Amino acid sequence: MADTRVIDFATAGSKHREKREHEEKEGRAEAMRDRFAKALPDKPRPVKDYFKRKKASKKR
Repeated sequence: MADTRVIDFATAGSKHREKREHEEKEGRAEAMRDRFAKALPDKPRPVKDYFKRKKASKKR
């Protein structure tokens, strides 16, 4: 009797790992948003600008 609900652990593991990594990244970004909001209240998107500069410096 063949079971039709076979789980591929490789794909299931990567799916859950990606979800967990995304949640961790969002948590770090939220903490940065709070810090930037306190330090730079007049900038509209300080975290997004910070990540753009960081990514640009990595590409060099």
